[in-house]
Amino acid sequence: MFIFRRLFKKPDTECPRCLGKGTVDADDIKRLGKELGWLPGQCAFCNGSGKVFQDTVAAVPADLAYLTTSLSKIERSRILNGDKKALERARIYAENLAEITNRVAKQYYVGGLDLETISDLHFARFYPNEPSQQEKEEFLEFAAKIIAFYKDQYE
Repeated sequence: MFIFRRLFKKPDTECPRCLGKGTVDADDIKRLGKELGWLPGQCAFCNGSGKVFQDTVAAVPADLAYLTTSLSKIERSRILNGDKKALERARIYAENLAEITNRVAKQYYVGGLDLETISDLHFARFYPNEPSQQEKEEFLEFAAKIIAFYKDQYE
């Protein structure tokens, strides 16, 4: 199917995620509404080439939050080939990310909790072991980004 065609043919369609640049920048992230899910860097959709196959564009949304550069090569290939189980994992990932961001915003704006308390609650819920200092710092940065993102909605 797609695999044999991909062995002998080069991608020829401009990447809809990075618009052919090979990297996703802040403008791309904002355009795709992924401010809380992505950071600038190499484009995971085209793997930095700026070009993709037309059938990939038709099968996989450019704004798929799950498709990041941290995915394994195998999982990335499954996603780009439209594997149903991989796309289901992507759907679950998006739901979980939305649930976490909504919970943090509500805990802060509705519950009046500070970021440290929100962080403690998050790790108590999702981590059986004590998180590392780096994990705590990364979550606090993410939580602050969530708070800033939802500011207009709650105030």
